[in-house]
Amino acid sequence: MAEAKATVRTMDPSYHELLDADSRPVPECFRRDSPIEPGPTFVPVERYTSQEFFDLEVEKIWKRAWQMAAHEDDMPNVGDFVPYDIAGMSFLVVRTGEDEFKAYYNACLHRGRKLRENRGRRAEDLRCPFHGWTWNIDGTIKQIPCQWDYPGLKREEQSLPEVNVDRWGRYIFINPDPNCEPLADFLGDLSSHFPLLPYEKRYKSAHVAKIIRCNWKVASEAFMESYHVIATHPQILLGGAHDCDTKYDVFGNYSRAIRCGALESSGMPEWEALPTDGKNRVRHPLNGWVYEAQDDGLVKVTTPDGRWGTFTPNAEPVEGELGDVSPQLCDWVGGPQLPQTELDRAVAERAASKKGDNEPVTHPRVQFAEMQRQALKQVIPSVADDIADIEFSSIFFTVFPNFHPWGSFNSINYRFRPNGRKVDECIMECIYLAPIPENGEYTPVSEIHWLGPDDDWTEAPELGMLAKVFSQDTRNLPYMQEGLYATAKSHLQLSDYNETKPRHLHMLIDEWIARP
Repeated sequence: MAEAKATVRTMDPSYHELLDADSRPVPECFRRDSPIEPGPTFVPVERYTSQEFFDLEVEKIWKRAWQMAAHEDDMPNVGDFVPYDIAGMSFLVVRTGEDEFKAYYNACLHRGRKLRENRGRRAEDLRCPFHGWTWNIDGTIKQIPCQWDYPGLKREEQSLPEVNVDRWGRYIFINPDPNCEPLADFLGDLSSHFPLLPYEKRYKSAHVAKIIRCNWKVASEAFMESYHVIATHPQILLGGAHDCDTKYDVFGNYSRAIRCGALESSGMPEWEALPTDGKNRVRHPLNGWVYEAQDDGLVKVTTPDGRWGTFTPNAEPVEGELGDVSPQLCDWVGGPQLPQTELDRAVAERAASKKGDNEPVTHPRVQFAEMQRQALKQVIPSVADDIADIEFSSIFFTVFPNFHPWGSFNSINYRFRPNGRKVDECIMECIYLAPIPENGEYTPVSEIHWLGPDDDWTEAPELGMLAKVFSQDTRNLPYMQEGLYATAKSHLQLSDYNETKPRHLHMLIDEWIARP
């Protein structure tokens, strides 16, 4: 992977001015600046399309790197187990004691049948469904039918082979490499970014998985940066966000992005407010075109100069003089919808409200922070008032190779992994982690809600309005994969700063593949 040397540009100065103006003391971790080395980076297309490169990733990364395999809430009882499948391999994570977990290669030592293909509860042992060989949950052999027929077999050599297991923030990590570094060394100072709400104090409130028709890196990279917001989520720009609004840093095996509102959008057109008559409509902030849902299921698009057209939610033209519109906004207003929450309504009302000439103007980011603070007082009252405004920004980490825990008080976590040994198909998972209430009353989710490749994200209403955002994101991804097969170029070019996190991913891939 070749790099053209340049001088790195960051948004650190304006970001630190924002921290200095925060309404609360800001944790030290937010003051750290660790920009990536200069770029840009050129990534070979074959990294996303080649079976040979995929097989190299299996040998060099998936068989050697620490990876998040499960969460404690998946296995609340002794004997509970969760299979973890990755790139054609399978491991079985088992709760073997009140505070003990083990992970085994998920294969019978007799003929290789998977011991378990689904999650299970309160197992007293692990019996192979094929011929009945059975192990205790601690991995020791329990029973071998017709053992007389295996002369020379030594029972003490028939324990299930284990892989390394460790925990971070109630997540269970595994590593198949017997010579791997400790998980604590691999993660470095990741925990220092969560001083008020450590991941140990969070429980799993939702878990949705969906098969996506693209390489796992295509999907993972789509959720690493804010550059795509301009075209993929234009409705978000209505809140003043733009492409230079995110601070990026890299720290060893993980990277960080803080979408913080440190810069105000410049050169954005000013449009008059849309009517507040309850209709589902939105204006594209760049060209002013208005997208409005119709009673017949179509979307009417109107330009500032009066031209119009109607389209399907998939942006296919039906009538009128317009012919090419945003598919993301057509789906946003015309596709499957979710019920609006109280927080959604409050945010919309705040965004639509206008201050009088003599009233002080409070930045929407600060308003939103106070709304969140008040909500958290009902759950974690001892720390809610201490939370800085910046902690309610979109703060998203990426831990190599495929885990995305979000920062501070955002509940989102992602995991992206190959779907079996398919180069161009992956599994995207969204996990919500909520603060464990200080009164100790909560009910965690321990099952995955699976969606097929053609299912809409709105079929997982537990994700709230994020499901609609995901529909915008994942609409791009299969076409991204198809474009990678179609391109005449041998390399993709990642931008110097806005694509810091994808660049960091490929730098680490280079490093791991180069290891002996």
